[in-house]
Amino acid sequence: MLRRLFASVALLVLVSTGLTACGDDEGDKKSSADAKAAAKLVKKGLDQLADGDPDAATTTFDKALDLDPKNAYAHYNLGYLAQQAGDDDAAGKEYDDALAALPTLTSALYNKAILLEDDDLDQAVALYRKALTSDPDNAAAHMRLGFALVHLGQKDEGAAELAQGLRLDPSMKSVPAPTYAD
Repeated sequence: MLRRLFASVALLVLVSTGLTACGDDEGDKKSSADAKAAAKLVKKGLDQLADGDPDAATTTFDKALDLDPKNAYAHYNLGYLAQQAGDDDAAGKEYDDALAALPTLTSALYNKAILLEDDDLDQAVALYRKALTSDPDNAAAHMRLGFALVHLGQKDEGAAELAQGLRLDPSMKSVPAPTYAD
């Protein structure tokens, strides 16, 4: 439930930030046209997600990648869908592909960190920090980073991150700390 909440928050952040084509080669008109068409397909896929049709969205994101294999947003959303379906391996691969195309994609950094929390909490912390470098006002990332740091025994820094998350979004006051595998 908590993972779904935070992944959904990240999706909403992605939708609200707008879409741009990735992997666009300025010197190549076909590549540019393909990247633009892929960006339109990503928007269509997001609309399909909003309408509650993840299967159609998956097909649409796949079509976007056929046109522009480095489209970070198509990869991110396929990762999101895989994460929601419980396929963490596929989700991680898609987030890695998204980050290869756009290393500052906050949503991919954030969701990849969530995937890593049980297996490599230190790496998750590093990804939360990188996400906050890209988007310092991401309340959810401050909260997850704070919870992780407290768990790792870095209580003062963790408390500061939690406080910052709550300053940015007071509604997160009721969000419970995740449980971590030790």
